[in-house]
Amino acid sequence: MMPRGSWKKKKPIRLFVMNARVLKKRKNHTPFFSFRGTKAMKLALALTVLAACGFSGSEISRYLLSDPKYTVTDIVVRGNEKLSEEEVIRLSMLVKGENIFRARIYRAKNRLCKLSLVKHASVSRQMPDTILIEVVERSPKARLAGPKNVLADYSGVILPIPCCSDPEQLPLIVGLNTARLSVGEKCSQPGLTRAMQVLRLWQASPLSGVAEVDGIDSSRPDDIRLYLRESAYTGDGCEVRVGGDDFPHRLAKLHTILKSVVEKHAKKIRSVDLTLENVPVRF
Repeated sequence: MMPRGSWKKKKPIRLFVMNARVLKKRKNHTPFFSFRGTKAMKLALALTVLAACGFSGSEISRYLLSDPKYTVTDIVVRGNEKLSEEEVIRLSMLVKGENIFRARIYRAKNRLCKLSLVKHASVSRQMPDTILIEVVERSPKARLAGPKNVLADYSGVILPIPCCSDPEQLPLIVGLNTARLSVGEKCSQPGLTRAMQVLRLWQASPLSGVAEVDGIDSSRPDDIRLYLRESAYTGDGCEVRVGGDDFPHRLAKLHTILKSVVEKHAKKIRSVDLTLENVPVRF
């Protein structure tokens, strides 16, 4: 038995159990300085590659911008009918003699698309020395009655009279407020929108080969009325009441009436109301 003075309290023994995952992690642990050196080497290598690419890129750019082979010698314009080739090139601000890579083709495209007569434009480089300009021009489809003599296409964009060689042959749309309309502006008045919708459907249907639209009254957008030119099926100034909706069905009904009733009775229609179920026809 030990004396009391020599008694010392012993510390408890702690046991640590480490699983295989922790042991593997500690075994494969990469020292900080080794990781730091590897990262620095990768960064240096990346910077070296970038510097080499930048140097070679600058040399290539210098060659392309100075080689006479890439000087613009021709500017080709396609799709223009109302605008002359010289006018398109002048408005695009592209010039011959400059380097093809310095030509500002996006600026040229934006300038051309702002023209009232241009619906779409594209400008591209044709290597090594040609620039191609392709335009899609707007086509006037009707005249607008009012204090200003203006035209409009199917989308309602206002066009100038000189863009049409024979504007008197276009249908005349009445009942619109055209006092404040200007060339290049898109008119969104309901009367014009529905009148153009009817006119587009008419021109795309078999009715275009039966009779021609002379005028459209759009003063009431929910009661569109067409006035047809004299033909083998219609009398002079034939009035067709189309209404404000269901245009495809009603125009198809009119075509049936013209082809069946008129051919059967050998008479010309002077008026027809397509808004009613039982279509009244006056000869």
